[in-house]
Amino acid sequence: MIGFIHYGSDAFEPMYFTPIRNNAGFPKPEGGLWASKDCLIHEDGWTNYGWKEWCEDSNYQKKKLKKSFRFELREGARIVLLTDPKDMIPLPKTKSWELKEVSLPDSKKPTLEQLEEYFRPNPCFLDYEKMLREGVDAIELQHSLAFRRCLDTWDCDCIVVMNPDVIIPQPNI
Repeated sequence: MIGFIHYGSDAFEPMYFTPIRNNAGFPKPEGGLWASKDCLIHEDGWTNYGWKEWCEDSNYQKKKLKKSFRFELREGARIVLLTDPKDMIPLPKTKSWELKEVSLPDSKKPTLEQLEEYFRPNPCFLDYEKMLREGVDAIELQHSLAFRRCLDTWDCDCIVVMNPDVIIPQPNI
């Protein structure tokens, strides 16, 4: 089983777990435990671009990378896996949202209008509180670049654990 790694603290402390809450006007929830996969390249060839890589590339909070802890999720934990923005269509939302797929022309120079449409945010406000009430324990995002328009504040491939009861801390190596 592939585990996860959380940066910024040495151990999981359940008493400090902040309950998940929707964040009005922001596509990322408040609370939960954020982490990344504890491996870089997966057996299917997918390369994880996790929090550590994002922080190093962005020169962001690199000192916090010195502290970390590993964990796995209990067997049977209900994880919503997002690998394509289409995966969000059936999920509950706090605001109406429609997937807008936009691509740039392959062979010619794109117009300014095409570039503006391509980079225009289309934020999706998932209803994290409702998903938790419905039994979802965590949401995992893979291929984060594909979500830059709709979950633009999810900067890297990551998981947000919404239910602390599914966390199994692992010994640090």
